[in-house]
Amino acid sequence: MNTSQINQTCDFYEESRSYPRIKTRLPITLSLESNETITASIYDISPDGLQIRCNRHVAAKLNPGGKRININDNVTIKAGFLLPVDDEQRKINVTCKIYYFVIIPGGLEEDVAFGLMFKNFEGKSIKYIGQHIQNELEPVM
Repeated sequence: MNTSQINQTCDFYEESRSYPRIKTRLPITLSLESNETITASIYDISPDGLQIRCNRHVAAKLNPGGKRININDNVTIKAGFLLPVDDEQRKINVTCKIYYFVIIPGGLEEDVAFGLMFKNFEGKSIKYIGQHIQNELEPVM
């Protein structure tokens, strides 16, 4: 796949989103079905999901074999991260479905992006995500 095809793939996922994305840079812990825990970075977040970025070693654990993700495969992972909400760090725990993955050109350390759709929230996680997004979208006076 050349750079133009990769950019078209990224554009497709960008255009198919239902909500605006809030860019951020936060660590995230992912628990795989094998009970292995890995870490990555949150790149952006919205009410229905988030995009994470990772290196190829981590990507190989999330998507062994590097095959194209089929939304019907229903590959799920548990995700945990801290989100700043009203001057406090709130613990977010959510089960996500892997929606897509793409290689990001440019030789970055974290050169693989995964789209994760939120499926099941624990505790007040959905409330905290909503508050964080609302706070980020409100104009600062």
